[in-house]
Amino acid sequence: MNILILPFKGVKTHEVSKWQQIPWPRVKERVVKLQGFIYSASKAGDIKRVRKFQHLLVNSYEAKLLAIRRATQDNTGKKTAGVDKARALTPKQRLELASSLRIPTQSSPLRRVWIPKPGTDVMRPLGIPTIKDRCLQALFKLMLEPEWEAKFEPSSFGFRPGRSCRDALAAIQANIQKRSKYVLDADIAKCFDRINHKALLDKIGMTGGFGRQLLAWLKAGVLDGSTFSETDLGTPQGGIVSPVLANIALHRMEDHLKKFVCQFPMTYASGTVIKKSRRGETVTLIRYADDFVVLHHDKKILLACKAELVRWLGEMGLEFSPTKTRLTHTLELQSDDVEAEGFDGTVGFVFLGYQIKQFASKYGSAKSTAGIPLGYKTLIFASAKARKKHQDKLHELIIATGKGLGQLALIKVLNPVIRGWSNYFGAFESNTTGVLTKMDYLMYLKLRKWASRKTGSANTSTRYWVPTGKSKWNFGVKNGPMLVKHYDFSTPSSKILRLKGEESPYSPNREYWLNQQRVRPGLSSRKVFLLKKQKGRCNWCGCLFRWDDIEEVDHIIPRHAGGLDKPGNLQLLHRHCHHRKTALESKYKSNQPVPDPSYG
Repeated sequence: MNILILPFKGVKTHEVSKWQQIPWPRVKERVVKLQGFIYSASKAGDIKRVRKFQHLLVNSYEAKLLAIRRATQDNTGKKTAGVDKARALTPKQRLELASSLRIPTQSSPLRRVWIPKPGTDVMRPLGIPTIKDRCLQALFKLMLEPEWEAKFEPSSFGFRPGRSCRDALAAIQANIQKRSKYVLDADIAKCFDRINHKALLDKIGMTGGFGRQLLAWLKAGVLDGSTFSETDLGTPQGGIVSPVLANIALHRMEDHLKKFVCQFPMTYASGTVIKKSRRGETVTLIRYADDFVVLHHDKKILLACKAELVRWLGEMGLEFSPTKTRLTHTLELQSDDVEAEGFDGTVGFVFLGYQIKQFASKYGSAKSTAGIPLGYKTLIFASAKARKKHQDKLHELIIATGKGLGQLALIKVLNPVIRGWSNYFGAFESNTTGVLTKMDYLMYLKLRKWASRKTGSANTSTRYWVPTGKSKWNFGVKNGPMLVKHYDFSTPSSKILRLKGEESPYSPNREYWLNQQRVRPGLSSRKVFLLKKQKGRCNWCGCLFRWDDIEEVDHIIPRHAGGLDKPGNLQLLHRHCHHRKTALESKYKSNQPVPDPSYG
């Protein structure tokens, strides 16, 4: 029998022999505390203390329990099988695994899975670890990530806790809105597949058991069907720890460029010569995973930066993708900006699905620090490719597969798609440029066609639209479900909360991250309301929601038992807490709220 003995409020000790009885608040508190120690020690440059607390963390039973829960319950790919063909663990098996997790442990080969790359016919390889290896990697990540979060550059945003695509875009906007610049729009070819193992391990600097465990994962090999292949390069996409390793491999890229450009003479827009000690501030690198942009006002310096990055990436075994790397300008190209240098004649660039471009305009023009109009404004909005892909999806759902659906069923299918796209692409100037209203209009045309097919006449098809509130033309049922609109999810630049430089969720500044939790991108108004109502805590386990938690809206009295979809019957729970409550609902089969067992 596996016994977890932990002190918590009101009781000296608590014995747990079942997974459902684990006191998760105390488990998380212990892990978060140790992660905070690792972060602080790393920030202070005390590597000896970092390793001390990392050993305490990976050997603690609490960290093992939390790692297993994240790998087998919270992770969206939790039921993808590795070479052992195991897809899930029972609660009893999870407890048994927690007692046997050890670092280092010999790694099993990865199972090769091929998935289509979004928007192309290219197949991308994934390497799926076994459940045990996934749990070990989740445990390793718990102690590795805080160390490197204290070191990472503030311009890095991809696969980092508390940071998002919107933060990266906001950083670009802040950098170019006062001065137009040349841009190196870069992409690293097969980044995850080509990282040099020795260069990566030397950079991480771990020895002993930690170093042997990393090497075991990197050299585990891949099983594609019945064919085994050794892995001499790269860190596999599909591993829990792989995104952190990729970020470590690309760490200090911006810092290197800032030192590199100091050798070139340059001036401010006013013509004033820039001192050598300040020249590094003129170049900016914004990176999201293996996609990044380099911004500078001088083309010659930007070309020199590109050549230097070729050399720097080569040391890590990486190189630019020749088809995805280009040079451009945010406002206008000059006659000497030629194809031989990397220009393709297009002004502006697309980053993370958004078009970023400056337009000459005397109305709403950006102003210099002295308040002088600059004659242009910076616009960031959903790219043409992103808009077309979304409309193609709506066409498929409404015209192709939706022709056999009733109105309520169609609304149920469309609303999540519209919310998801608009929550991401509705930010910055997507509203002021008319992107969101055009998305609504094009969707309306598709719905009119759907309605005409249903009624057999364009004149009678208007019965599917009803007046609600201030709007007189809404696709829905009177006093019932309504189709949401893209326009409703607009988030202008003025309402985007910019991330503070080097802030990290592992820092002691918990109040800051609690506020960030409520305004992070993609959070629905319903979740924002419930977070505020519940004071940031899960109604089931009582834990504060953290940046790495997955929240789900739950009906206190289930819908199938007559519960209403109204605020008074809603609560916000962790995903694993929601699963536990749903399992108990099946057991009780009642139209009353499920009893809340301690830490259930």
